[in-house]
Amino acid sequence: MASNLATVVAFEVKRTLRTKVFWIAALVVPVLFAAIMFISARATADAVSTSAQPASFSWEYVDDSGLVSDSVARAAGGVKITDAAQGMDDVLTGKVEAFIHYPADPTAQATQVAGQDVGVIDSGRYTSMAIGVLQASASASVGDPRLVTLATGDIQVDQTTYANGQRSGGVGEVIPPLIFLAVLYLVMIMQGNRMLESSLEEKENRVTEMILTTIKPSSLLAGKVVSLIIVGVIQMMVTILPVLVAYLIVRGHSAVGGLLSSLEFEPTRMIIGALLLIAGFLLFTAGCVAIGAAVPTVKDASAMFTVVMLVLLLPLFVVQVVISNPNATVVQVFTYFPLTAPVTGLIRNALGSLTWWQGLIEAAIALLCAWAVFWLAVRIYQYGSIEYDKKIDLRSVLARR
Repeated sequence: MASNLATVVAFEVKRTLRTKVFWIAALVVPVLFAAIMFISARATADAVSTSAQPASFSWEYVDDSGLVSDSVARAAGGVKITDAAQGMDDVLTGKVEAFIHYPADPTAQATQVAGQDVGVIDSGRYTSMAIGVLQASASASVGDPRLVTLATGDIQVDQTTYANGQRSGGVGEVIPPLIFLAVLYLVMIMQGNRMLESSLEEKENRVTEMILTTIKPSSLLAGKVVSLIIVGVIQMMVTILPVLVAYLIVRGHSAVGGLLSSLEFEPTRMIIGALLLIAGFLLFTAGCVAIGAAVPTVKDASAMFTVVMLVLLLPLFVVQVVISNPNATVVQVFTYFPLTAPVTGLIRNALGSLTWWQGLIEAAIALLCAWAVFWLAVRIYQYGSIEYDKKIDLRSVLARR
């Protein structure tokens, strides 16, 4: 039996890893994610570099309020005129790039800004100039720039939060455990069809009888399950490694280094997250294999597979409740109900509302449920592996000895 099991595992794993589709599906998402991280970092760096440079465009202004300081506006490149119509005409003819018309009461009336279109993002510099010059003029008039800063609410605040007397990491402590949820979700999407087909292909090809003359149904299914687990682990590694490489590259980038350096990999949360990921993956694998063993075709399995996916991901539909009120009844039910426990636990673990012992209980519940479903799948496959035209009656399977 052991040799047959090893043969099935080796055959299934090699066959899957030799296909181009597997590697394309495995790499496309993490590679795209890594590329997006790198491009975003470069774009952020360029934006910071550009914003640090002084504005260099020609502009005119009319000041009906008398609040704009001529020296401040002149230092910013502004030219004061008295005719608003002339300012608009100068923009339209291309003589200047922008015209700003300050009304009599800027606090009650809108300041009119007209400018040459240089793109949605870059055109915002005209409004920034209008506001900046007015604030700088107010600061010069008051005599104390700090009063203007306080009045506009532009105040820097450094917040630190504590949990149980210890400093908590805030957002930087939430993001790393959420990686496990993202990996579980990606594996479910990319491995779901393969898991269904694994226990269905012999039925659809009508070769089950020939195979079962040399190997027991339980050994065949066990080999398929083990191969699915191995392929799933490889899928997880392939998904995580490109993201990790991108993280290490981007981390040293000045534009985003501060954000990435704030990430905190709290050991307890990471361990609980890994356990919940494993438990959720095994439960999902068991469910797919059981479905494949119970129905004659992939078409019949699709509807049941959709139901399993929806139940497993049900906590995402009430994620706001999970975040705002983790003690709510619905959250507690999802926390300990086997099919929703992994996803609910991963969310709560990332947010810090799940204690370590609750995480262990959730993982144990999911693992026990996965074992029960595996056992049921083996029973179904033993008595239904040659049922080509109808679904298996679960009651008759359980009644057999």
